[in-house]
Amino acid sequence: HLGFSNYHSIRDHEWMQLAQKAENYSGTDIDVVCREALVQSIRRLHSAIHFKRVQIPNAYGPQRFWLVCSPLDPDAQELTLNEIKSKELCEPPVTMKNMLTALATHKPIVDKAEIVAYTMFTR
Repeated sequence: HLGFSNYHSIRDHEWMQLAQKAENYSGTDIDVVCREALVQSIRRLHSAIHFKRVQIPNAYGPQRFWLVCSPLDPDAQELTLNEIKSKELCEPPVTMKNMLTALATHKPIVDKAEIVAYTMFTR
């Protein structure tokens, strides 16, 4: 799962959409999908050339980090990953698009017929 420590931009109503699309997915399947979505968000860093400063609160007060952004963002600055100190880098948020792409590439290990057979067996 994404957990509480992973930054994401998925809205409350989108979680229901994801749940419906992952109907026959096992816990392990969902774990794989979430990991793939996380990796996709990190891959953006390698090709990114626009970042903006954002303030993120933590236990020691707000801190400023660099976050990947669109070149059209009014706060965008042209930078590369190599120009940013790692401790000042904000991991890109996992997006709904990341999750949908991961769901499209990773299908459930067990198909619906196997679930029905297992259900019948356990009765």
